[in-house]
Amino acid sequence: MTLVDEGHPGARAVTVWTLQLLDPSEVVPGRLPTFAVEWQRVDGDKAELSADLYERVGRAWGWVDRIYWTSAEWAGWANRETLHLFVVRVDGEICGYVELDQQGPNVEVAFFGLLADFIGKGIGGWLLGQGLREAWLLPGVERVWVHTCDLDAPTALSNYQARGFVITATAIEWRLPLLPES
Repeated sequence: MTLVDEGHPGARAVTVWTLQLLDPSEVVPGRLPTFAVEWQRVDGDKAELSADLYERVGRAWGWVDRIYWTSAEWAGWANRETLHLFVVRVDGEICGYVELDQQGPNVEVAFFGLLADFIGKGIGGWLLGQGLREAWLLPGVERVWVHTCDLDAPTALSNYQARGFVITATAIEWRLPLLPES
């Protein structure tokens, strides 16, 4: 969906929450899944994988802000030293990911999610907890934050809160469904 002004014909009101953690002791780890999962940090060229996961995970939730990015734009985003990409695998297959964007003393959970076939299998809370552990291991971190909205998975906000995040702001944005690129 694309951001527009309030009152734009066809626009939908979207509630957006900003949440934060200010201390690693506030993190509540998720339960370890009852089956084997593999946690992996992705190093080297992360652009293609970042773009692929953004599209595959975000498809169901209307993640479209970057859908038309070029390979160069993805490389500029994903291959920065301050962008940290982690994946979780089940039976060798990637089932979800976390991208952490280090912004000085702040770390944003820029993207987090599971592929559709793995939603509801008890992985999400654990995956987010692992991502938060990694965020607090980065040098000089004073705050970890995230934003989510009512377009994301129905359990997104409750998962963030269950992991210890506290809402710091709520806003309404007006969005239009994404129109096909001409």
